[in-house]
Amino acid sequence: MKRFLSLSLTLLAAITLSAQQYFFTVDERHPAERPLLHGAQRILVVNNTVPQPEEFGHSNAEDGTMLNSTSVNLADAALRCLFAATQTMDGSGEYLQVELMDISQNKSRNFYSRSPMTIVDEERLCTEYEADALLILNHLVLYDMCESFPVNDDQYYAYLQAYSQTHWTVHHAGNTQDAVFTTADTLLWEVEPVYARASALAGLPDRHDALLYLAQQIGTDVAVSLTPQWSPATHYLYDNPDAGIQRGMRAFQRKLWQDAIAAWQQALDSGDKKVSAIAAADMAIAAEMMGDYTAALDYANRAIRLFGEWKNADGRQQQVNMRYYLDHLHTRQAEESALSAD
Repeated sequence: MKRFLSLSLTLLAAITLSAQQYFFTVDERHPAERPLLHGAQRILVVNNTVPQPEEFGHSNAEDGTMLNSTSVNLADAALRCLFAATQTMDGSGEYLQVELMDISQNKSRNFYSRSPMTIVDEERLCTEYEADALLILNHLVLYDMCESFPVNDDQYYAYLQAYSQTHWTVHHAGNTQDAVFTTADTLLWEVEPVYARASALAGLPDRHDALLYLAQQIGTDVAVSLTPQWSPATHYLYDNPDAGIQRGMRAFQRKLWQDAIAAWQQALDSGDKKVSAIAAADMAIAAEMMGDYTAALDYANRAIRLFGEWKNADGRQQQVNMRYYLDHLHTRQAEESALSAD
């Protein structure tokens, strides 16, 4: 499945002796970094956390000496994280439904230990919300260090570094085995040296806001890692005055892939070594646009052999280009296979 961003063929410099090249861009879908939600279409994002105690994890230091810790109210940190994950997944267009269970399902109320949900409770939520998968946040830990110290010329430098650790479960309806993953992230804010310690510290973000921003970023990043992504890729077509090549180019611009291949097949059979190589290379692109990677690989390999028959440096360079394209085809074939259940 492909969505075209642009099919306006843009002329490149004439980098070959016998052909010009045009490029166009397509949007290609890639498997999720963490394919744990593979095949799921109705997702329930579940809060299973206990709020972090206000006095836990917030340190201050001055001139290398630890000071008293401070308190930060992070009662809404988990919701910030889960809301960002829900929004990101829902906005991706990859799922039919993404809902958020904001009320914590954690029965232990003990922040210092993880309490994953039981399969029975997970199945109950799947039934109640008609979900085929649950994304569950079991634990969110946010901690930070704020430090200031003098540097050259009696100026003061200050920084705030925030850290996070999370624990997640993915449950698919009807399964008795869950997938588990963890994350660890950090963000750093710095202030360029200034002539007063108070000014350096004042230049840092509010601790509460900084930690909530990190929680939100965690949710976004986790959602992206679980969701197939689209990204633009550049492809190249060879052009040549040959009539068959020209008919194929016109059909290709109209997204008539079969007609383009038929026209280029005539060029491939022309007996002209240069025209045949160009036709085979272009046929590989058209076959890829149709999702026929077997044919695309066959045409690309034929193009490599035919470019070799040019017996010149230009032909050898096009062989190198086509071998790079072969690698791309193998990757796309594997990715399409991984996505086939979606």
